[in-house]
Amino acid sequence: MFFKLLKDALKVKNVRNKILFTIFIIFVFRVGTHVTVPGINAESLKQLSDLPFLNMLNLVSGNAMNNFSIFSMGVSPYITASIIVQLLQMDIYPKFVEWGKQGEVGRRKLNQATRYITLVLAFVQSIGITASFNTLSSISLVKTPNVSTYLLIGTILTAGSIIVTWLGEQITDKGFGNGVSMIIFSGIIASIPKMFSTIYEDFFVNVRSGELTRSYIIVALLIVVGLAIVFFTTFVQQAEYQIPIQYTKLVQGAPTSSYQLVLFPLSLLARLQQFLVLFFHSSRRLHGYHTYKDYSRIIHLVE
Repeated sequence: MFFKLLKDALKVKNVRNKILFTIFIIFVFRVGTHVTVPGINAESLKQLSDLPFLNMLNLVSGNAMNNFSIFSMGVSPYITASIIVQLLQMDIYPKFVEWGKQGEVGRRKLNQATRYITLVLAFVQSIGITASFNTLSSISLVKTPNVSTYLLIGTILTAGSIIVTWLGEQITDKGFGNGVSMIIFSGIIASIPKMFSTIYEDFFVNVRSGELTRSYIIVALLIVVGLAIVFFTTFVQQAEYQIPIQYTKLVQGAPTSSYQLVLFPLSLLARLQQFLVLFFHSSRRLHGYHTYKDYSRIIHLVE
């Protein structure tokens, strides 16, 4: 069924071009993840592989932090900047509040502000992360640690983060899906072969023959849990609540009006996100703030 659907989709020129464009952008990103920043000893990162912070950076960077590549910062500065801009629109920074009410023109201004904030955050974070990892690693991460080297590394990583953000925007505009999500997804897919190899070595190679039964049970449980997570995530993402709406239908020449019942699909996940934003927004207890008055604007920001 899936392959038949894919075959039919590829027959449509517009759909085929979008799929090929998305694959090309992801390919460019994956090539960049293997280009190590000059002046960096990437082997020293293996000593820090157990750090949760490093694993989180590896996730949002599309698995680019393993090699400390030019795309190591990934989309994390852009995600942080987007959150900052959305928070500043909540009656904190008047200019952003005004832009949020200007429709498409204001949205372009907010996107431009997000890019500028991304640029600053990427530069500060890249220098801070490089200096931190260089301190934590017993083998120096930076071969010649000095001010000029850190500035050069910060500039390269900042440029890489901006390029990754631009690639994500290209996917959003000309390809399929959300560009940022596709960048992160490509890193997750790229790490799957290594994950399977690690599981195979830990449970079937580096074990005694008497523990193979236990290994089979654990791996089977991992598969079941993984499938359950995929099913639950898909269920929540696609879940809708059908709200019945009855409205009057006037028929010309008829003595009385008739009623028609329609079902309005309401996404549960989107409503939950809006509720959380509304709860956070109302909990700030700003002077003169009225939740009911600003509810529609909050929903517009989330969507």
